[in-house]
Amino acid sequence: MLNSLVFSIALTSGFIWDDIGAKKALVCELKQLEVCLSQLPPSARKQLPNTQLIQMSLGARAAMVLPLKHVDVAGVLVTDFSLLPLKRSVNWGEGDFSLSLNRQDELTYWHELGHLQAIEALKTMNAEISSPFQHEWLADLYLIWRIAKETNSLSLAWQQYHRRNIDVMANVAFMSHWSVPIMSQALAGYSVKELTAFNSFNAFLADFWPTIVLPTADSLAEFSSLIQRTFGAGTVQPLPEYMYWRKPALGHYFKPTLIKLMGQTDAVQWLVDQSMEQDGSSPAPRL
Repeated sequence: MLNSLVFSIALTSGFIWDDIGAKKALVCELKQLEVCLSQLPPSARKQLPNTQLIQMSLGARAAMVLPLKHVDVAGVLVTDFSLLPLKRSVNWGEGDFSLSLNRQDELTYWHELGHLQAIEALKTMNAEISSPFQHEWLADLYLIWRIAKETNSLSLAWQQYHRRNIDVMANVAFMSHWSVPIMSQALAGYSVKELTAFNSFNAFLADFWPTIVLPTADSLAEFSSLIQRTFGAGTVQPLPEYMYWRKPALGHYFKPTLIKLMGQTDAVQWLVDQSMEQDGSSPAPRL
């Protein structure tokens, strides 16, 4: 695994190789994409579209991953870190709130790498990724494990958790990346010491996998509606009965983020006003 200093220096050349289990991933800077892709074996390069189509697919994103079916190359990561945000903001009836984002180049890189790591990890479990949403929460699980290994702390993992919540508060189109229900279980279930004890992501995932409780498609749709009704434009007053059965769980997932944004007292009072506050002894939400 590359540390952050080596990563920053190496990428100035326009490309680097990183390990994905027994395979490699090619990491390309967008501005040197053509040269970078020429490093691929022909059998891998022919699986990818031309550079113009790749650039169009990247759009305004800072990074994306292109998985490959190849014996040696797991995939390609394309990056344009000049597009990375420095903060995430949300505005709803309680005012404007922002979260500063630290070390975004590394976190973005680790998350995208996580997409490829997840594919290879599931192969060892005789499983395959079945949906884009699963792809995202698996990549964020890799990010949690990688953060613990690289920083011996979970503060940046909580930053990612808050970012996921703020994104959907600001725009429910980000529900496709709302990995919070799974991240919440990982952060509650493992300490930094326990995460760093796993010598690979595969080992962590194999340990966590049997205990993961996944939200259903119906529950995600209901969470989306409730988030839109609670934080969407024009929302001015709470409706205590609106999707009341989802409110305790949503309060559970949003509480750490609201405390981060609003402070403990205001966040708890707001949750109470929205009928989202649970007794502190309540179990984790059912999905």
